[in-house]
Amino acid sequence: MNPSSSTTIEHLPNEILVPILKACASPPLFSVCRRWYYLLANEVMPSFYKQIGKVHVPQGNIEEQSLILEKIYKLEEELSETAKVDAIFKQTFALASSLSPLELEFKWITEEKRYFTLANYSSYLLNINRLLMCKRIPDGYRYLNQEAIKYLPLKEKGKLFSNWIERYGKDITSLNLRGIGLTFLPPEIGQLSQLQKLDLNNNQLTTLPAEIGQLSQLKELKLEKNQLASLPPEIGQLSQLPWLKLESNQLTTLPAKIGQLSQLRMLYLNNNQLTSLPAEIKPLSQLRALNLQNN
Repeated sequence: MNPSSSTTIEHLPNEILVPILKACASPPLFSVCRRWYYLLANEVMPSFYKQIGKVHVPQGNIEEQSLILEKIYKLEEELSETAKVDAIFKQTFALASSLSPLELEFKWITEEKRYFTLANYSSYLLNINRLLMCKRIPDGYRYLNQEAIKYLPLKEKGKLFSNWIERYGKDITSLNLRGIGLTFLPPEIGQLSQLQKLDLNNNQLTTLPAEIGQLSQLKELKLEKNQLASLPPEIGQLSQLPWLKLESNQLTTLPAKIGQLSQLRMLYLNNNQLTSLPAEIKPLSQLRALNLQNN
């Protein structure tokens, strides 16, 4: 086969072209032939957009996933899925480079002419949010801001933060992560075993990690004004929790395990999309306030 022949490429079957494009789809390829462009615009990018949606809303339908992505990344509804994917990548790279100075240089060397794979997107998502969280932990921020560390690539800094919080996070009793742009709560949150107050208001969280259930000392959990579409069953492990704020999210149901929050006194669920409550909520004998307005 003559690799420079666009005619030969155009006659490759979809089952060969699509995997290639998924692995290394790039804007310069658009000029190779109309068929490649068609596959990118109508098969590869729409499929990729749906996969990104599942990362953020694993149990939602396509419409819910798309709506959440539009809110998180401030995407215009009328954009094509290809344009939305492009906008998501640009925003992700911009944020990554702001958190790791060499990330922009790294991007130009290795990534500028390729779209992300889903694995790359997930890695950036995790490590960006690790460092956003780190910036609100004074000792952690100072640790990662050392000369030997602060210019490392994002992924390496994320791993170092993970190791640091495993060693020193047990001393943290209160953490304010309000309004810092979190789109994903890192699983390292579970290492903060002595945490009593956690403020996550005004972010863009769509899910909570199972590790949230490890915060057995938690007394106050604020999740107002996020994009939560569901709660993990592990929320029921917060046996000491008296105050749970979930206003202004996208919740349609609550897990049955919420009935295990035996110390719960204040539960705020206003401005969600709930149509019913699980029967398991009835045994919450300590409950004094339950706000369900605007559901």
